[in-house]
Amino acid sequence: MTKIFKRAAAGVMALAMCAGLTGCYSENKTWAVKSGDSTLPIGGYIYYLSSAYSEAAGKVGTGSEVLKADLDGQSATEWVKSKAMDYLYSYCYVNQKFNELGLALDEEELDSVEYVTDSMWSYYREPFENMGIAESSFEEAYSVYNAKLSKLLGVMYGKGGEMELSEEEMHDYYTEEYVYYRYMSVGLTTTDEEGNSTDMDDDEKAGIKEYLEDQAELVNSGRADLDTVSGNYSALHGTEPDLNAPMAYKRDNLSSVFTDALEPLKNGGAAFAETTTRYYIVQRLDIEEDFKALIEDESRVTGLLTEMKAEDFSQYTIDQGRTMDVEINQSAINGINPSKVANVMGKNGVSSAESSESSGGASSQAESSESSESSESAESSESSESE
Repeated sequence: MTKIFKRAAAGVMALAMCAGLTGCYSENKTWAVKSGDSTLPIGGYIYYLSSAYSEAAGKVGTGSEVLKADLDGQSATEWVKSKAMDYLYSYCYVNQKFNELGLALDEEELDSVEYVTDSMWSYYREPFENMGIAESSFEEAYSVYNAKLSKLLGVMYGKGGEMELSEEEMHDYYTEEYVYYRYMSVGLTTTDEEGNSTDMDDDEKAGIKEYLEDQAELVNSGRADLDTVSGNYSALHGTEPDLNAPMAYKRDNLSSVFTDALEPLKNGGAAFAETTTRYYIVQRLDIEEDFKALIEDESRVTGLLTEMKAEDFSQYTIDQGRTMDVEINQSAINGINPSKVANVMGKNGVSSAESSESSGGASSQAESSESSESSESAESSESSESE
């Protein structure tokens, strides 16, 4: 596992004189920036440059050459270089603040850093190496940085943190943005003795629909719950329906099939819903109960804080980084032309998938939230089942 490089003992006096001077000259072009005990290799800066280029490509589109465009009133070349410097300043602040607060990545987080690095490197090794990015530089600039960023955000916005969000603020956001529910579903196919699957005929579908609508009414009357309904269905039809555990899902990302069924319901209420391939009974649950569970789970709280504040915190780290005394190896940075990145990544930019995966901005990893993780099964189910 790559460690944060230690400041070399030689030349301390000269380096101290350069601290805070962006134009400090160095013959050594192997590093990009030094701040405290942290040193980012020049490959880390190239990675940030490639990430900025991907972001610019997304803004410009694939119809024209990225570096020939204008963005926000400046040339794309200058925009990319400025954005890469933003990432560089964020890197400096995150490392300094992380150390200042006495934080450390635990074993699980270090394992995650290694996994992220290995996964990404196996996919992007060739273009990264062609740009001059070593695996160790990528790990430092992306994997380690993002792990620290995520942990730092949780600490600073969490209980007792200097930017603490109140439980009331988290509650209001969560209960407004999320819906808590569960569902039971059955596929509209049958399997014959030889294991072949065939579509139900219209009469079979009508019978299943009527039965599930009646079962939903039993739930609404308080005479049954979904576990009982699932058991009843299995006993009657000889096949087990899919019965999902309760889940919280963001309203804006919820399938319209579920949104239309759930919105009119009160807590505990159930309704029938359908797609062309499946029938459902969906039940709305009390989001207040789920929030009580969330607030007692540190990882879920951190995930919620990340979702709420990732964008703000990203900009905050950049702004704070710009106020720090850092030593920037301007001669090394000036030697890296964005055109080198463009030649490797494509002058017309990259695909949206590549741009998304290779993004290394200050909030790239921190933006993933606990709530999306808790709803993973729902998302995959809805995307495959809803039409």
